[in-house]
Amino acid sequence: MFDSKKRSLISVIYSDPRAGHSSRMIEREFDIPFVADLALREKQIQQNYRPIIAVHKWFARRPGTLFRSLLLSEFSPMPLREAFYQSNKLQGIRIADPFMGGGIPLLEANRIGCDVIGYDINPMSYWIVKQEMEPLDVVKYSMASRNLRVELEKEIGHLYRTQCIHCGNLDAHVKYFLWVKTKACNGCGSEISLFPGYLVAQNRRHPKNVFVCPACGDLSEADDRSNPGVCLKCGNPLSIPGPARQNACQCPSCGKPNKCSDPEKGPPKHRMFAIEYYCRKCKSSHEGRFFKKPDDRDLQLVVEAGSRLGRMKPKFIPDAQIPEGDESSRLHRWGYKYYREMFNPRQLLGLEMSCRFIQSEPDQHIREALATNLSDLLRYQNMLCRYDKMALKSLDIFSVHGFPVGLIQCESNILGIASQRGASIGSGGWSNIIDKFTKAKNYCYEPFEILHRGQKKVFVDIAEEWIGDVRPNGGQGAGRKIELSCSDATTKAL
Repeated sequence: MFDSKKRSLISVIYSDPRAGHSSRMIEREFDIPFVADLALREKQIQQNYRPIIAVHKWFARRPGTLFRSLLLSEFSPMPLREAFYQSNKLQGIRIADPFMGGGIPLLEANRIGCDVIGYDINPMSYWIVKQEMEPLDVVKYSMASRNLRVELEKEIGHLYRTQCIHCGNLDAHVKYFLWVKTKACNGCGSEISLFPGYLVAQNRRHPKNVFVCPACGDLSEADDRSNPGVCLKCGNPLSIPGPARQNACQCPSCGKPNKCSDPEKGPPKHRMFAIEYYCRKCKSSHEGRFFKKPDDRDLQLVVEAGSRLGRMKPKFIPDAQIPEGDESSRLHRWGYKYYREMFNPRQLLGLEMSCRFIQSEPDQHIREALATNLSDLLRYQNMLCRYDKMALKSLDIFSVHGFPVGLIQCESNILGIASQRGASIGSGGWSNIIDKFTKAKNYCYEPFEILHRGQKKVFVDIAEEWIGDVRPNGGQGAGRKIELSCSDATTKAL
């Protein structure tokens, strides 16, 4: 239950002797079965339990329920099972975290009334915790974020539209563009599509398995994944395995063996081979997802995006080189030398225009919130994202530690798709990031806990608790001190 992070936190918890808190023994008060059950449930769907973590991605976040329990076991006069679902006001206690990371211990301590001190040498850690705890006018933020999406829709919305192959609707929203890496054969010079396999989607969240034809590139659906039959377009046999295996591929034209990566020739090239989209007009009569092979219009929009980017004078696209490192060396082996090479022209265009809008925002708090959103968006808006064939969604670049350079890459719609019920469709776009951020900041003002009664979940509002330095909405109550520093804690004195 206790790892090095938790032991270090406990070692720096202390109370002001003037506050009059009674001495308690955490070893006696800490209810392990109760806490273990809460922590296990939270880690399964952590964002449902602690929406605050959606402010920005951070690796290895510990369960908030665990740290709430640690603090209440140490300082609350009530038994843990009673105190956990009640409002707590533990003023006069200071909690320090010398390497705060994503800030979970500090958030939980601040929420129950403690003053907090946090250090981390990572500037991203400092920025994230600062954004988690800073006050924000959610109404103004919602208006600004809506205006951002409206402006992007005017400028580049058509680059994320496609024609529905079922009803002919020309305004269907693209969820994901799927790309395969390509290379020129070292023998005959013909283009090799580096498919590790031709299965595009499994029949888990779609009625049938979807395959791309090795011969004509069209998409066909089959009931039997192991015996998919023939292409519905050209009649050639469908196949599961592709030509690429462990950085090696055999040219289908001349049979010569090739390496998939060739860093001397620069970053890898890509070819769009499939689209998953969403058609509002025929969704009600359509079973499953929408897949299609890109048509001429889809390919022309790629050219248009590149042309528009070429005519711009980018102000925010970095020229920085990718440094050597344990993980970045993998990018170098694939020929990536500059960060900008990890994005395609349509992504760079959308990100550049997003930055320009954010820069024009006059309110500093709103501008910093949108900049935080953009940073979180970057993990989906790059050409290292992969497509989950079972869950049918984009896997962001940080879905695993490191930089996973796959052979099939997934480009998400940068605007996102808002459904008529308000929820976002698909992942990786502005609408998703904005929705999650809004819920995160609302949680600061109206935190809750989840009580399990058998199979039923009950959301318990903790009305008198809040996250931040000043009580929201001008309510009564003492403020809390928040001291955050991007620095080495060993150089500081508490």
